This record gives sequence, structure tokens and C-alpha cells, in this order.
Amino acid sequence: MTREPRWPEGWTEVERPSSLYRRFVFTAYPETRAFLERLAGLSKETGLYPDLSFSRTYVNVTVYGSDGAGVDAEVREFAARAEALATAEAA
Repeated sequence: MTREPRWPEGWTEVERPSSLYRRFVFTAYPETRAFLERLAGLSKETGLYPDLSFSRTYVNVTVYGSDGAGVDAEVREFAARAEALATAEAA
């Protein structure tokens, strides 16, 4: 029996405060900007607003559970969807 990972590959679970962290690396600023815009749409849709820090070619994302909750299914789903957005083509 294969067990599903607790969070998407590439993400790191942080214990205090309970969160998931991931650095996304891009080759140029336009890709970084497009990802940030798609991530903003995901945040509006889900109501989860991660801590972000970024430069021209990377974005650090730390996502916490809503209302201070720990890493739960909602946070894992957000992480998985953010992962998909990182590889999506800009519209």
C-alpha cells in the first residue's frame, strides 16, 4: 500500500509556526511576475494568503492554515495548486 505524501513534493513542513514553505525559481522577471499574479488569484479564491518574499527570479511562499490552524488539507491543497501555477503558461 502506497501512502500519499503529507504535502506536495518540493515543499518543506515547518513546525513553529506550523506552515509549509517552498522556493519557486524562474529564469526571468516576467515569469516571476506572472506566477505572483496567478498566486494572487488562488489566494482570492481560497482565502489563504501566504507570506511571500521575492526577487527577480524567485518567490518564497510560506502558507499557514486559516485562522492560525496547523497544516491541514486546505493548506496541502493550496500548496499543490500553487505548484501547478508555477508551471502554468502565462495567459
